[in-house]
Amino acid sequence: MMRPTLASAVHCYQALAHPVRLRILAALRDGRLCVGELQEMSGLAFSTVSRHVAELEHAGLVEQSKEGRWVWCQLTVEPAMRGILECIWRQLAADPTLARDRRRMQRLRAARRGSGCGVAAGPCLDDFAPVAHDAAPVPEEIE
Repeated sequence: MMRPTLASAVHCYQALAHPVRLRILAALRDGRLCVGELQEMSGLAFSTVSRHVAELEHAGLVEQSKEGRWVWCQLTVEPAMRGILECIWRQLAADPTLARDRRRMQRLRAARRGSGCGVAAGPCLDDFAPVAHDAAPVPEEIE
């Protein structure tokens, strides 16, 4: 395990300081999801979700793995950050957006066939170029 530095801690907290990224992390609490499922849950453009996932991965909160045409995401939080996330989840326990997201994710997980994604004909990362971490931020709409 690597000891966190001030720079890595700041980057991690910056990654947590966005509502879409918090929604993604909250959805991943119950297990891995494909990027298409996260897109379906959020209602945002696939490229926007992919960019947020890349930022979470760069901060060390999420890891991605490719299986066939699907890209799967899962939490990879260091023990020190787990306590911080648990505190955030307790604070947001009654949040209606996270409750709605959780219901959507339960339906998508139930719709999975075998080891595939719960989004029938959703996009996969094969269709998109990787996002550079130093790219200029793009304005976006938040629910």
